[in-house]
Amino acid sequence: MLKCKKKILLILLSTFILCLLSACGKKKVNYIGDVNENTITLNEDGSIREIACQDFSDSTYDISGIESDIKSEIEKYCGSDKNDAVKLIDYKEENKNIRVAIDYKSLDDYNAFNGTSYTNSQDLLALGDVSLKDMAGNDIYVTGIDTSAATYRLFSADDAFTLNISGEIVYYNGHVAINSANSAKFDGLGNAVIIYK
Repeated sequence: MLKCKKKILLILLSTFILCLLSACGKKKVNYIGDVNENTITLNEDGSIREIACQDFSDSTYDISGIESDIKSEIEKYCGSDKNDAVKLIDYKEENKNIRVAIDYKSLDDYNAFNGTSYTNSQDLLALGDVSLKDMAGNDIYVTGIDTSAATYRLFSADDAFTLNISGEIVYYNGHVAINSANSAKFDGLGNAVIIYK
């Protein structure tokens, strides 16, 4: 009987240790990955994930309070009525290089929080009849786009960042360099425009 109790106790102790080790082994989700440049991802549901990157290595700026400052700004913005409109989901600091991942419920929340005026609209003429290029590099004006075949969206911004979309880029202007069918780099030198479906 005593041997049996010892075995049961040993099994329970082993199970407890394994549970502790597996809990300790759980890794925090890495939302930033290897992204090292400002990146915005437009999700299909209208939400946005931003990865903001800033290198302070050539600066004497004290970065010790940046994470708490970001959290404070988010709390101030969200208040009691916008509880999950903006969420800090990851913060990394290495050699005075800071990378931050923030989720926004909508582009309106992104614009309000950051003081920007980016647009994401189905109104292709919102910017006027601007000259664009198709993915083959051919010139086309907005009024020349056949909107009967597909539902298009126009995204525009005047800052430099990489934009990822859950869709396919069809047209773009001269302030955009195409990375792939669903990723583009905005140069920040003017109003960058993509039309996607």
